[in-house]
Amino acid sequence: MAKVTRTKVKDKWKNKTWYRLHAPSMFNYAIMAHTPADNPEFVSGRVAEVPLEKLTGDYTQKNFMIKFRVNETRGNNAFTSFDGHRLTSDYKRALTRRRNSRIDCNFVLKLKDDVQIRIKPIIMVDKRIKKSQEKVLRALAHENIEKSLTELTLSEALKKIYSGDLSKEAAATLKSTYPTKRVEISKISVMNPASLMEVPPDEDELESILNSSDKEEEV
Repeated sequence: MAKVTRTKVKDKWKNKTWYRLHAPSMFNYAIMAHTPADNPEFVSGRVAEVPLEKLTGDYTQKNFMIKFRVNETRGNNAFTSFDGHRLTSDYKRALTRRRNSRIDCNFVLKLKDDVQIRIKPIIMVDKRIKKSQEKVLRALAHENIEKSLTELTLSEALKKIYSGDLSKEAAATLKSTYPTKRVEISKISVMNPASLMEVPPDEDELESILNSSDKEEEV
């Protein structure tokens, strides 16, 4: 009988290094997840998507899925920049009901710190409306949101969006023209990601920031 030669199967995970994915400074470099790689060069450019609730601990923000892109690795730490967000599909479906009108908007804004974002608000109206009315509401939403955000940095703009303040202000403005149920920021994409490159903290400073954040959560 011929002798069977057994080939050793290499464990592809054995030589991989696990890297900690850190949110950017606006989220206090919180650790979002871990990712494996053979080489730190393979980590750069990777995209992670996490619920905003995971970063803030605020349950009301669970419908925002935040996207981050890895810019740099130092040791086993991978540092990211904000790349955009989207609302969960389930939440968007829940917003749309029979006999309602949903108006989708899409425009580009330049913020105070020269970051360009493509922003896609959605307007919910309780009744069916005409195309001409949609056009008016879309223009008003564009004007209102542009006025509210262009004097803010990206960090300030995101705080206004995720707190719900921007949606409330926009809905209040539109209600004066037509009964508007609500306004939601469905999606954001950063158009010039290079503008968000930042110098990561050194290892000691990073651990100090993470420890401070942990203590605040305990309190």
